[in-house]
Amino acid sequence: MNLSELLNSDMTTLARLARGGFDWWLHELAELLPAGVVRSSGLTAWHRYEQGAVIAASRRGVDTLVIPPELCLVRTLTLPRLPQADLAALIALDADRIMPVPADSVVIGIRTLGPADTAGSGADMVRVQVGALPIIRAREIAEAAQAAGVVPAHIGPLDAAGERTDFDLAPAMREAGLLPPRPAVARFWWAVVAVLLLANIGTAVLRDQQQVDRLQALVDTQAPALMAVRRIEDRVIGNGRIVQALNAKRTAGQPLRLMAKVGTVLPDKAWIQRFEWDGKAVHLAGYAAPGVNVVAALKASGLFASVRANRAEAEAQSETGRPFDIVLTPRGRDGE
Repeated sequence: MNLSELLNSDMTTLARLARGGFDWWLHELAELLPAGVVRSSGLTAWHRYEQGAVIAASRRGVDTLVIPPELCLVRTLTLPRLPQADLAALIALDADRIMPVPADSVVIGIRTLGPADTAGSGADMVRVQVGALPIIRAREIAEAAQAAGVVPAHIGPLDAAGERTDFDLAPAMREAGLLPPRPAVARFWWAVVAVLLLANIGTAVLRDQQQVDRLQALVDTQAPALMAVRRIEDRVIGNGRIVQALNAKRTAGQPLRLMAKVGTVLPDKAWIQRFEWDGKAVHLAGYAAPGVNVVAALKASGLFASVRANRAEAEAQSETGRPFDIVLTPRGRDGE
């Protein structure tokens, strides 16, 4: 069924699909349980079908209706390991090849016997016993059970040990409409299990959400302190950048070191009255003895990219000496 057919289905069809899905889910859960938990290893109560009639049970109530084994066609197959419902569907699809009669003329029951021991079959193969009962004889058995007031849960021949049926024909007979549906007691308890499981999941989700809400509340209460810490952090980072810039600027221009270098190349008979350093150029002003060429001495040192005399060179010579006013541009980093 595609999406368009599903959307156009009536409520009866949707209810049947939902019920089938729910039954499949319950069956898959039952497959996860050990066999001893799902069903008893022996018969709890039984009736026997003989000569067209149902004989009274050995105990009060009824669980299984035992039929003669000669009424059934039996085969043992090696098939892939699958859930019981998938095995039944696989055998139903291939019933015409498995049995010597048409598939629509029989009802089929199966029983998994265990892992296949055939060489080369592999660990994922199992032995499955398949039994087929003619649908005409199945209708006679169902009518006899109804006449005796018996509603069996299982129908089939006994195994060699006499403790359980070789295979169960009741599901196929119910599907064919020969037997009434089973009481919904087991389905009710499985529904209770499903509701409890959903309640547990819901409780876990609710508790997880509560934990998240508590954590969010804790984060919200710490938000003001976090904002203050972030402001302090931003201020510290900003101050650090300022310090780094000042340090880089100071490193780029060391006036004392440059002053020391100028002092080493300045002639002995010259002295400085003013020393200015703006990070790019040095402005020197002072006096030199007669005959002392300060500009030539500074150029000869090779420490400066340019040595340029300022207008002070044109001033008249005084008694203390000849004035000089020079602008120097250090070579490289502060003249290095």
